[in-house]
Amino acid sequence: MALADDMVEEETAEVMTVAFTGIALELSVGDMPGAPTIWTVQVTSVEEDAEICSEIINVTVFQATPGDWGTFDENVEVGDEVEVYGAYIEDETGCSVTLQGSEDYYFQGVVVEADEVVDETEEEETEVVDETEVDETEEEVVE
Repeated sequence: MALADDMVEEETAEVMTVAFTGIALELSVGDMPGAPTIWTVQVTSVEEDAEICSEIINVTVFQATPGDWGTFDENVEVGDEVEVYGAYIEDETGCSVTLQGSEDYYFQGVVVEADEVVDETEEEETEVVDETEVDETEEEVVE
């Protein structure tokens, strides 16, 4: 029995929670029932005091296994900015994040505030108006 206990201790990976933002690169949905659903994410920023082993992280958002699972946004598409909060696992094979272990964990698309969209549109319109005013001034000088 002691040998089995030793094996379990050796196979245990260090698990901690991590929050980060990134860009959704690829969605992998398992072919078999119960297989994991995994998003590959390029990390763009990590919460303070957190260190991760790679800029590219696989995030397991669903798998048919018992226990608590966080939520994931099914509307996320490749190229979307996402926020991730989950269990970070680092072992001899590398590192990953899973939403298994707490209902508080999440994988969600970043919502762009309406004010941000309006501001960007106003900036573009201002640039176009400025160019038009410059062209009219040049024509008046030439005549």
